Amino acid sequence: MSIQNGNQLQYVSQLVQMSLNCLQILLFKLTFSMLHHFSKYRFTLNKVANLDSIKVFIKDLKDVASIVPSKLDETEVQLSLQIHALEKNWKINSKSLAKEYKFETFKQAFVFMNTVSHLADQMSHYPKWINVYNKLSVEITTQDVSGISVKDVLLAYLMESTYKDVKELNPEHVGEISKVSAPQLLQNWNANFTQYQEILKKNVHKL
Repeated sequence: MSIQNGNQLQYVSQLVQMSLNCLQILLFKLTFSMLHHFSKYRFTLNKVANLDSIKVFIKDLKDVASIVPSKLDETEVQLSLQIHALEKNWKINSKSLAKEYKFETFKQAFVFMNTVSHLADQMSHYPKWINVYNKLSVEITTQDVSGISVKDVLLAYLMESTYKDVKELNPEHVGEISKVSAPQLLQNWNANFTQYQEILKKNVHKL
C-alpha cells in the first residue's frame, strides 16, 4: 500500500513539475511578446519624434535661403531619404550625400546641370560635382553645420526629379533647361511628409 502511495506521489510530483515547466514557457513567450510589442511601439514613436524634427514645408524655393539649417544625425538623414523615396539612390557619407548620375549623352548631362543650377540658385544652396562626358559625380553638404541638413535632402530630391525628366529628353543644345515645375515638386515634397505622418499614425493605432 505504501509503495502504491509512493508511486502516486511521484506521479503527482511529475505532473506538478510539468505544469510548472509549461507555465514558465508561457510566461517567457508572453514576456517576449510584450517586449517585442513595446519595442515596435517605441520605435514608431521615435519615428514620430524624428519626423517632427525634420519636417519642413516649403512654398517657394527662394524661402530656402532664409531657413537656418541644423545638422541632421544619421537616423534623421535616413528617415528624410526614406520619406522622399531617396534611400536607394543616395549614399550617406559622414558629412554629405553623394551619387553618380549617368546619362545617354553629354548634352543630357549638361541640360541636367543647367536645370539643377537654376533650381539651386533660387535656393542659394549649391552642389559640388564633377562631369566627365555623360557621367556626373555629385556631392551635397551644408558647410554651415559641417554636415547634412534638410537643404541637402531637398536639393537631392529636386535633382532626382530633374534626372527623371531629363532622361526623357533628346536635347539639341547644351544650353537647354528641363521644364520641371518647381512649384509642383515642392507640392509633392510637402505631401510626402503628410502621407508619411498618416502612415505612422495608423501604425501607432494598430499597436
